[in-house]
Amino acid sequence: MPLFSSIGPETVAVFIPILFVMGGVLIAVTAVIINGRNKDLEHRERIIAMEKGIAIPEPPVAEKKPVHSARRAWGLVMSGIGLTLTIALGVSQGFENGVWGLLPLGIGVGLLIAAALDKKELSEMVRSEKTHNMSM
Repeated sequence: MPLFSSIGPETVAVFIPILFVMGGVLIAVTAVIINGRNKDLEHRERIIAMEKGIAIPEPPVAEKKPVHSARRAWGLVMSGIGLTLTIALGVSQGFENGVWGLLPLGIGVGLLIAAALDKKELSEMVRSEKTHNMSM
């Protein structure tokens, strides 16, 4: 006899949102703890450097990624989800229901187009800065 045979679909349906909320809270708490530990480690490093009379190390500067890389990543994810949904729903329930997968697919394609335009604008801006600096 399976372990969870007495659990009905209604019970599972109630627990799904509860588990998602608990998972989100767990991820947020973990991020806060890890961020606090990193800051504590940096603080200890500075205190030890001051005690020893060594120059205080500069905090690491996080390099900011261009906007187009995040849009490209999300565009690929959304396109993949949309394509998968379109195929899965189209095969299992017919093409009428498969069109719902076109929504995330369209969003993903839009994000990919926006990423391409952002990248083009960024490269033009860098190129114009280089020509401006060379003319001085």
